[in-house]
Amino acid sequence: MLPAVMLLLGLAPPLTGESRAGTSGWASQMTQDLLAAQRISDGSSVKIALLTDGVASGVRSLKDALEKEKDLVGTPRPERRSGTLMASLIVGGAPVGSSVGIRGLAPAARILPIRVYAAAYEPGGRTWQETAHWGTILANGVRYAVDHGADVIAVDAYATGPETAELRAAITYAQTKKVVVVAAINVQKPDDPPAYPVSAPGVIGVGTVAKDGRRDGKSTSRSSSIIVSAPGTTVPSIGPDNRPWTFWGTPVALTFTTAAVAMVRSKYPQLTPAQVGQALSASARRPKGKGRYDTDLGFGYLNPVGALDEAHRLTEQTAPAMTAKSSVPDKARLGDRPGTIRAVPYDAPVIGGFGGLALAGLVALGFAVRLALRKRPVPHPAPAEPADTTEPDTATS
Repeated sequence: MLPAVMLLLGLAPPLTGESRAGTSGWASQMTQDLLAAQRISDGSSVKIALLTDGVASGVRSLKDALEKEKDLVGTPRPERRSGTLMASLIVGGAPVGSSVGIRGLAPAARILPIRVYAAAYEPGGRTWQETAHWGTILANGVRYAVDHGADVIAVDAYATGPETAELRAAITYAQTKKVVVVAAINVQKPDDPPAYPVSAPGVIGVGTVAKDGRRDGKSTSRSSSIIVSAPGTTVPSIGPDNRPWTFWGTPVALTFTTAAVAMVRSKYPQLTPAQVGQALSASARRPKGKGRYDTDLGFGYLNPVGALDEAHRLTEQTAPAMTAKSSVPDKARLGDRPGTIRAVPYDAPVIGGFGGLALAGLVALGFAVRLALRKRPVPHPAPAEPADTTEPDTATS
């Protein structure tokens, strides 16, 4: 529990009247679904492996939830930004002495950090990205997570090409151990080779939604690998420097879905990965007028409390455990062009609640320093540079 003097990250109240009729109604519903889910499950007894650029060990608010990191990269002086922001959003916390508090999405979960890539702006990062064997590294990360007790694996990177055979085998290994694998869909060319892990059967593929409730075309391509979609809008978190940050894009959508999976696994640990995927897909909310499935949103918007209800129904079935075929096809076509994660540190006396912009109920207020974060290999990218400005960052790749 955070001290009572802190302003916890809030959720938007229900929209009414004209606001409910607009494009932000989906956001209000999603925040209500999340609030209801948090009253049922807090992620206790679940270990989440984050395969990212790493999680900073010095973040005080993560101390009790963080296990020792496995570094599969080895470059010097990593900054561990994206992974730290994701971990902080999942379990919550606040900088010591700050009036800002972050309520975690699944605050009782534990985090197993596995560093699987170096950011381009870090020392040696650009060379590492151009020479790394991504499939092998991700495969080793998945296997390490399984062997060290992970219940859920969130993968914030991908691989294409011949090396993916190792990664596909590692994913199968995870699924045989009842470990749920979650990965984000990124922007890629339609005729590029499949990207893994998200193209593997049984992996929960996550699409990113913009504030208008539509697929965020700057973050997510149309794909038959999308199972559910979640907001990629700006959220507050705690960075590796123990200061408040905001971040947005595919890692936010991945974090929301990972937390929902952790809630389900915490409450119903007996479910198989296939059943967890069915709980999410069967409970997803569809926009009015849409069919049951499309390649823009998958089965629809993430619905954490609905997933818990569906999981409960599955546990009460008298039929044998489900062995349903995954809705993630083996031949899903994805490319190797990476998406962009963006995050900024900021100073603010308080963090605003979810209602301000109704961006899936998530927004932070404050002055910012722009800083683009990259998470996957980009051919000869320009290095990220901080700039003193309070204007919003609109840069993409």
